[in-house]
Amino acid sequence: ASTVVWTPLNNGYVTTMFYTCAIDQGNQNNNIICGGAQDNGTWYTNSTVPTNPWKQVHGGDGAYCAIADNQSAFYFAIQSLRRLVKVNLDANGNQVSFRRIDPIGGKDFIWMNPYVLDPNNNNIMYLAGGKYLWRNNNLRGIPLSGNNDSISFGWTKGSDSIPIRNEFISAIGISSKPAHRVYYGSTLKRLYRLDSADLSQNLKPKDITALAFPSAYVSCVAVDPRNADRLMVSFSNYNVYSIFNSDDGGKTFNKAAGNLE
Repeated sequence: ASTVVWTPLNNGYVTTMFYTCAIDQGNQNNNIICGGAQDNGTWYTNSTVPTNPWKQVHGGDGAYCAIADNQSAFYFAIQSLRRLVKVNLDANGNQVSFRRIDPIGGKDFIWMNPYVLDPNNNNIMYLAGGKYLWRNNNLRGIPLSGNNDSISFGWTKGSDSIPIRNEFISAIGISSKPAHRVYYGSTLKRLYRLDSADLSQNLKPKDITALAFPSAYVSCVAVDPRNADRLMVSFSNYNVYSIFNSDDGGKTFNKAAGNLE
């Protein structure tokens, strides 16, 4: 969820809203946090002291960010995915090297465009690109050359990711156990499941949209890391029921919002 906070950015406090945040899933004992902030770029801290200043590590309007296991790489984006970069930071959050990595031919990116690293293999990324799901199978092979051009290296474009006109991918969730199952939602209520997503050549999914889903924007898909058959999906828009869960991989869904509505 987006959070409005008073954040010590550099030497002054700024009221900002973080669209997203990321931690190092491979080493959760460190204190590193990155966050994409509205109108304020992407920021980094490695301190538990709340008054210590954060460091800006990427400009633009902050968006999705990700940290590969053990800080082997950082990924930052700006609004509408006008730019996605792979970055190497030192222990103090200073940029050592970078490379722009968004795919050549990518288009129709939404304002807060999602991408995720595969939790079982951080060499793989899944990226929303309009009605197409993109996959990069070789992030480690991308040299940090400082180049600012989009790339084709490692990217595969799904041929039929959302087989409906005028709907775009708006949220992505990925499994840990079993691995490589991707769920993704659309800007108009639909939810899809893609098994063995790391191997699929055309990234063609199964539509698991429930009849009970509202005609609304899928804002988040969360997958239980211990059981990929358990997931939750949330919807944004006013006056719609907003949270559903499934315990059987999307065969059935139940209302799960309780008193949050």
